[in-house]
Amino acid sequence: RRWPVERFAAVGDRLVAEGAQLVINGGPDEVALGQQLAAALRSPVLDLSGRLPMGGLAALLERAAVVVSNDTGPLHLAQALGTRTVGVYWFLNLLVSGPLVGGPHREAFSARIHCPVCGRENLRERCEHEVPFVGDVSTEEVTALALAAWQEHQGSR
Repeated sequence: RRWPVERFAAVGDRLVAEGAQLVINGGPDEVALGQQLAAALRSPVLDLSGRLPMGGLAALLERAAVVVSNDTGPLHLAQALGTRTVGVYWFLNLLVSGPLVGGPHREAFSARIHCPVCGRENLRERCEHEVPFVGDVSTEEVTALALAAWQEHQGSR
């Protein structure tokens, strides 16, 4: 139920146009996903998917100017470290696990409750379809949030 890879690539390419350097992270089970993202980018990227132990991931996230991510453990770790974040959430997950305060954290979220495949409501029970419930979050919205966070970082240097 992830935001589509090609949309992350579009956001990443726009950040590179502003001077950012991109790094992809992911666990050992996400190496193929990291490779997909790297291939979708027009910009140079360092793909560290499957390579970082927890300490290395924490160090990377702490040094990052901005972290753009689905609602994942690394996003929450970046938030805990005080790094600027842009999280893509399904609204219920935002309510349950989103940041308690705004500050350097920005959120884009989907309010979709019905599965785009079967139409079943997914509030109390989850259907079997592994489709993105955040697919209606626009690239433009996440890009605008990421650029604002990047510009905030540039102004604080």
